[in-house]
Amino acid sequence: MRLFTSIRNSSYIVNLLLFLGLILFLLQPLSWHLQLPTEFWIRQVGLLFLWIGLFYLVSKVLVPFLLFKNREPAFFVFFIGSLLLTVIFSKVLEISINYYDAMTAAIKPIFKHFPKQSIFSIDAFMVFTTVLIGGISACIEIVKKWYTDNASRLQLEQEKTASELAFLKAQINPHFFFNTLNNIYSLNRINAEKAGDAIYTLSHMMRYVLYETHKDTTVKKEVQFIDDYIKLMQLRLTRKVQIIFNKPETNLHHNIAPMLFLPYVENAFKHGLSPTDNTTILINISSTDSSVCMEVRNTIVEHQSPIMEESNGIGLVNTKRRLDLMYPGKHELTIDTHTPENEYLVQLKLNF
Repeated sequence: MRLFTSIRNSSYIVNLLLFLGLILFLLQPLSWHLQLPTEFWIRQVGLLFLWIGLFYLVSKVLVPFLLFKNREPAFFVFFIGSLLLTVIFSKVLEISINYYDAMTAAIKPIFKHFPKQSIFSIDAFMVFTTVLIGGISACIEIVKKWYTDNASRLQLEQEKTASELAFLKAQINPHFFFNTLNNIYSLNRINAEKAGDAIYTLSHMMRYVLYETHKDTTVKKEVQFIDDYIKLMQLRLTRKVQIIFNKPETNLHHNIAPMLFLPYVENAFKHGLSPTDNTTILINISSTDSSVCMEVRNTIVEHQSPIMEESNGIGLVNTKRRLDLMYPGKHELTIDTHTPENEYLVQLKLNF
């Protein structure tokens, strides 16, 4: 609403400036140092009202009801007709007030060779001004409509993007907690004390999700969240799984979108654990003055551990969509599903 109010106010300002320009143009003969007859000023006032009428006829009738309705031929016919009528009415006005006789009587004594004015003479400058005013009126409405449509489209796109981001994030969070609660449920059968620790860690993570993810977070908080997640997972892992988490020590103040790293870390735990083989999960997060980088590697196993419950994988899909929406042209995502080292590799770089 504020946007359209601004556009409407701008239109009023443009119209006011145009009318002031017309008035100054019509009053310009005051600087000629000539004693002009009353008929001349009557004609000037008449032209002012004719031009104002033409301006509003084009802007409020012809353009919105013909041009914007895809009736271009009718628009051009009525537009040219309105120009001709304006010129004809100005000629009728001049004849009705004996404009030519009055101007001849006033100017001929000063300019001895001044030709007598005729009712059949055409004031080319007046015709040019009439065409110019009609064209300006049409152009103003066309530009205003383009700007309004463009602004409305951008506003709708922003609202759609915001809604889509909220929807995507809402999908990711329940997906994560669904898996985590299943893990705690399984752990409760094995070790109640560890299950209690897991619930405490999960409550700390839920506080982060509830109070920090509605806006941008910092690298420091996101790293702490990943660290809590790893601690939660380690409660159930055996010694066959080696987890290496390298955290950044500097440039932790960068603002980033929350919950961007977790789906890739969660995916490494889901597909990088084996009930019989030794596996490794490597997580590197680094931060510089101009970027934040994350690298996640996990050993590819043939027979996966049942620690992570099956899911439909919406976390990774939606995270990619969030990256496209929130960091267009400012992120680099590389995924190698099978490296020569028999690893699944994800590399993500956010540029500032």
